Amino acid sequence: MRERAALLLRFVRRLARRGCGLLALVLSTTAAAQPAWRVPDPALIEPANVAGYYAEVLRLALRKGGSAPGEPQIEWVGGRGMVRERYRRMLAAGEIDVLWSSSTPAREAEFLPVRFNLLRGVNEHRLLLVRRADLPRFRGVRDLRDLRAFSAGAGTHWSDAQILRANGLRVVTASQHPSLFRMLALGRFDFLALGAAEIDDALQTHADLALVIEPRLVVRYHQPIYFFVNRQPALAERILRGLQRAARDGSLEQVFMAHATLRDAWERVSRPGRHSIVLQPLEARAVAPAQVLSRRTPGSSQATTALRSAAMAS
Repeated sequence: MRERAALLLRFVRRLARRGCGLLALVLSTTAAAQPAWRVPDPALIEPANVAGYYAEVLRLALRKGGSAPGEPQIEWVGGRGMVRERYRRMLAAGEIDVLWSSSTPAREAEFLPVRFNLLRGVNEHRLLLVRRADLPRFRGVRDLRDLRAFSAGAGTHWSDAQILRANGLRVVTASQHPSLFRMLALGRFDFLALGAAEIDDALQTHADLALVIEPRLVVRYHQPIYFFVNRQPALAERILRGLQRAARDGSLEQVFMAHATLRDAWERVSRPGRHSIVLQPLEARAVAPAQVLSRRTPGSSQATTALRSAAMAS
């Protein structure tokens, strides 16, 4: 519907140039009445220091990937206290159009992923938040076998929990993100593996809990952050096209580097020095997500083929 609105706007402009003012006015009113893309408000589900990044990148992708000039219309939705899993259910029900999330085989089977890593991999380098008194215990950790002697904390619906368990680690979960830090301080588990872009903010927010960043280790695993779309292959193709164009002309990197938290995280993970423990990613399902989508959405094969090709190239 929204792609048709863009084509209609182009037609309206042609009519206006030819002097067909009344018809152009009627059609422009119709085009303007088209609904905006419904997207979760990043300020409600992301830390303040990175929330603006997702909003800017989505606007950039929709603008550069569309066929008509002008700013895309976005309706920011959601409420305080809503967890990300709730937004995934809304995406499945068609109540929102786009959601960004870490990728798992299950999510790629349920939704159409736009396979373009939004965080350039900085979230795939996990630093360990531990109790200050436990620092000596971590000095002897050299590999995954050593790390398995410790228990990890994670959100109930985090893909991290699945990855950690799949690699033989004990995981304690909590449904509310803030609860995890107090649980760590109280000894319910031994470490939180947090992305380089989020761990400093978490440490400052919970400065009263005697937690510190373990100085020597980094845990690495494949966990791209994608935009996900449900039942709208044309929208997924538009976002992917826009991201690719923005990457080529440098505008995407400008947005990334304009956010100090992401820029600092990129520089931190690019520096050598930490000892890496690499975890295996989750195994993919036997049914490809593009096949699932094409069964759900008749006529979507062209868009899903384009997305699959882009994924293979990335």
